[in-house]
Amino acid sequence: HSGDKRDVLYRQQPERWLESMLRRSPDAIDAMVEPQPVYAQVPAFSAADRAVLDLLAVRRDGRMVVIEIKADEDLHLALQALDYWVRVRQHHRPTAEKSRSEHAKSDLERLGYFPGKPLRAEAPLLYLIAPALRIHSATEVVLRYISPEVDWTLIALDERWREKIRVVFRKRREK
Repeated sequence: HSGDKRDVLYRQQPERWLESMLRRSPDAIDAMVEPQPVYAQVPAFSAADRAVLDLLAVRRDGRMVVIEIKADEDLHLALQALDYWVRVRQHHRPTAEKSRSEHAKSDLERLGYFPGKPLRAEAPLLYLIAPALRIHSATEVVLRYISPEVDWTLIALDERWREKIRVVFRKRREK
């Protein structure tokens, strides 16, 4: 982080850099998020379509958190995050044939995600994270149209996030 800001290596892969910092200390954005495990680059399937979400974590209360990160201004932040949230929600529901049993497991639990941690059945939280000056001006407009079922939080970081993760503001879905 103390390198020459004009160096191409300093500016290369900022989103991956930010992702690695958040993965190491997710409590910097939410003290309730468990420090381990935090899964990065999680494959998320929907029929024949494959996508990869940035981070998947769980809070101390057992509620899952889908984290979408953008280091640069991106018009698609809200819709991409929603797409990943829908996929995780689908994989978090017990399969139809097992939903009748008391010990029904979701796809995520069967695949070994969050071992030994009881996961709450409710929909995951959705965190959209970007440096404050890199949040696209249309992001909040798009978020207004997302279903109330999606409990989202837009988290803006200090522009010096390479040094330390500092949240400068949060905006939550209005209830």
